[in-house]
Amino acid sequence: MVLVGNIGAMVVFLVAAAGLGYGYSKFGRIPRVEIAEFLSDSTELADGVVAENYLLVGVDSADGLDEDDPVRSSRSSIGGLRSDTIMVLRVDPASSRAALLSIPRDLYVPIAGSSGSAKINSAIQRGGPEGLVATVQDYFGIPINHYVQVDFKGFSSIVDALDGVPLYFPYPVRDRRSGLDVPEAGCVTLDAANSLGFVRSRAYQELIDGRWRTDGSGDLGRVRRQQEFIVRALERAFERGVRNPVTLDALIDGALEAVTVDDTLDGDDIVGLAGSFRDFRPSELDLYDLPVFDGSAGGAAILRLQTQAAEPVLDIFRNIDPSTIAPSSVRVQVLNGTGEPGQASEVAADLRSVGFAIGGAGDAQQLGVARTEIRHAPGDDAAADLVARWLVNGGRLVADDEVGDVTLVTGADYAGIRAEPETTTDPTTTTTLPRTTTTAGPRGSTTTILGTIPTEVPETVDCS
Repeated sequence: MVLVGNIGAMVVFLVAAAGLGYGYSKFGRIPRVEIAEFLSDSTELADGVVAENYLLVGVDSADGLDEDDPVRSSRSSIGGLRSDTIMVLRVDPASSRAALLSIPRDLYVPIAGSSGSAKINSAIQRGGPEGLVATVQDYFGIPINHYVQVDFKGFSSIVDALDGVPLYFPYPVRDRRSGLDVPEAGCVTLDAANSLGFVRSRAYQELIDGRWRTDGSGDLGRVRRQQEFIVRALERAFERGVRNPVTLDALIDGALEAVTVDDTLDGDDIVGLAGSFRDFRPSELDLYDLPVFDGSAGGAAILRLQTQAAEPVLDIFRNIDPSTIAPSSVRVQVLNGTGEPGQASEVAADLRSVGFAIGGAGDAQQLGVARTEIRHAPGDDAAADLVARWLVNGGRLVADDEVGDVTLVTGADYAGIRAEPETTTDPTTTTTLPRTTTTAGPRGSTTTILGTIPTEVPETVDCS
């Protein structure tokens, strides 16, 4: 559903780029939500260029749909408004590129304004749009400059205006919960109902060799399908909207019906962005996801963030150079591998004094360690390397799937920390062991655990 927020925003860009002045006047009809005080100021980059982050939210609301619409029967009986899809769109006029970060709805995070944690999709139910904005800003450290909200009916209006969205399916697919039903393989133009079923699907099944096989990737598989749909829908919007004023007008009206925006976003903002993105194409939309792992809370299945592995991705949306890592962004667990009394506490205090966050201190399972080790999750090389560069004698980097925080295990060669970190790691004192950095995704695709490169949309046949 939030996909329409992207489509709707790009449609307005198209309006200005096509020289249709009435798009500006129509923009004033979009409903607003008053959350200006909860939004961050825009970030001014070099040469006065302003980069902004849009929080794009698809809400689980069937308001406006017909009583017999199948979407109503697929909704949970739990009351209240929930965010079914959450994404952050970063627009950088200087590069004429856009980046899109998908946040899994089952991610377990501290909820702003409450005393506890819960799945992030409950934040809007507990605190409204402002509560979700605050939760995203507080937990991820991403400034949110604007807010765009879409519901089921708005999504359907946009897909109808596009005359459907074509996708390629290697097998027949279905999801009895979301209503997705594609009985034939090949190029299929999804109508509004099947489009909604596709992007909402969490029990996705493919008919392979006469058997229905369930995609076990759950929320993560749904994120990848949503990103694929976004690109295909944007391609459809560009192909039809720019060349056909009648279709473009329908898209504008659909966008007006689809979205609610914050009270600071006005026509001048959109028209200004339109000029910078005049030559934008869907292939220039960089797609990112977050490294997560399975967990449980209160008996429910959840996802937890691999906090340090996520830093390079989050830094893109924080307007921070991904190659620059500060000690404050690295959490270190300190384990005493020598058996020297009090060593773990002393090392932890020294690391804290130079800015590192400390995730605990204690004894290692085995004592008598000769060489200091910095153990880290796959993809956390940069964070582990930073810790090594602060140590007088460095340390050996060891990739370990079972650690969360970077874990420093002191050895007999440990000699304290430096006044300033080494500029580069000494290869004679620090070794990175071989490791696997990919994990299998749906349909045999691969995604990086770290996610520092854009997630690749699955290869599909051209159905345009």
